[in-house]
Amino acid sequence: MLLSLILGSNDQRPNIAPPTHSLAQIRLRAVSHRVTWLLGTRCKRSIPLTFVVGYPKSGTTWVSQLTADYLGLPFPRYSLLPIGCPAVVHGHEVVRANYPRGLYVVRDGRDVMVSAYFYYARSIPEGDNPSLARWQQRRCPGLRNKEDVRANLPTFIEAEMKSPRSTRRNWPAHLRSFREAAHPRFAWIRYEDLLSDGARALSEAMGVITGEEPDLERASAAVERFSFARQAGRRAGQENVDSFLRKGTAGDWVNYFSRESAEVFDRHCGEELIGAGYEQDRLWIERCEE
Repeated sequence: MLLSLILGSNDQRPNIAPPTHSLAQIRLRAVSHRVTWLLGTRCKRSIPLTFVVGYPKSGTTWVSQLTADYLGLPFPRYSLLPIGCPAVVHGHEVVRANYPRGLYVVRDGRDVMVSAYFYYARSIPEGDNPSLARWQQRRCPGLRNKEDVRANLPTFIEAEMKSPRSTRRNWPAHLRSFREAAHPRFAWIRYEDLLSDGARALSEAMGVITGEEPDLERASAAVERFSFARQAGRRAGQENVDSFLRKGTAGDWVNYFSRESAEVFDRHCGEELIGAGYEQDRLWIERCEE
């Protein structure tokens, strides 16, 4: 049991709820993560790690599970010690040229903003004019009721662009890091492609990072083993705002984006949204209601 506590849970198995950690454990995890990242970039031969990175709420944990299952490697997600053996490791760092092999997970930034809002709102009390911590006030200044997502989203998006949480760069800069690194063993994988044709998307990404012929059957088994329904206990689209696995769908942003939210997002992310293939032009803004 002690070893399990130190190394953390291995999320190669579905239906594992994140454990509750003390402040000391959280700090140990942060130090462990930094050391693991250092080992992975400087000791690629002796400690061959596979990095899975992406902007927060893009599906990086899910892709880490799929990758570990396909490659037959552990995914020690909550380790309190640095990882010193072949494994899949997960983070929200940007892509750099000196990384080992890995995957960059991208998701429609509009869905990312909505998912992030609901994730952070879980800690905000219910009702009108709730008492907010300082960081919550910075996320959504003027928030009167967290249930009014359309009203709160513009300021939340603005705050996330200026000072993103859990990563050092905002969504468009994060995506640009993949192109700028031009890493030959780093695969680009879209969250939406995993939802629509997971086996194909995963197998193609695995082919890039392994340099081997993709195994569609192995990828299909991994996607089935870690489906939203098996992990969340409900069908994709059935929402639970209190769960880390809230909804498991693509395109949910249309239910929450006002014209103001669209304009704020476009001002910061318009070019990257088009460059990533989520829109052909900026006409989507006009389809958002006031």
